[in-house]
Amino acid sequence: MSRLKTRILVMLAPFALAGCVSEPQSPPSPRMPVVNLDAVLPPESLLREDTLTALSHDRNASRLAYVGVWATDGDRCAMMDQTDFEGFAVITPDSIRQSSGTCTFAQPAPGETSVLLNATCKAGGNRTVSIQMLNSQTMHLSTAPGQPGAQMVRCRLQK
Repeated sequence: MSRLKTRILVMLAPFALAGCVSEPQSPPSPRMPVVNLDAVLPPESLLREDTLTALSHDRNASRLAYVGVWATDGDRCAMMDQTDFEGFAVITPDSIRQSSGTCTFAQPAPGETSVLLNATCKAGGNRTVSIQMLNSQTMHLSTAPGQPGAQMVRCRLQK
């Protein structure tokens, strides 16, 4: 082969190989779990009796929308009945359990989206509990007059 042809081939070789080299790929996106873990409780076998009562309550029949298991964010639901933490409420038709203790109250009229409960607490004293349902899955809960309270999400069992 002549020198000129050899030079041309050497100069064109990178261009010929350029089509053979693939572009670097971005790393694959992390896999999302099949189950949405947000607001999921531990298995039933690990839950306390009042938690199970709140979960099994038929809100459609009683028309007490606030009955259930609640946390200030979905991640906290996984800690329910497993460890002490702030930012939860287990509400049955006649009791509320929070990190500060358990209180009982007279069941209010059904069908209300906003209720004031006069609760008697085991630790002593009375407390006014204010519940305002924002929708079927969120509520605003305040347990001290004049305090801002907290928005909470309904916790659920994994299906």
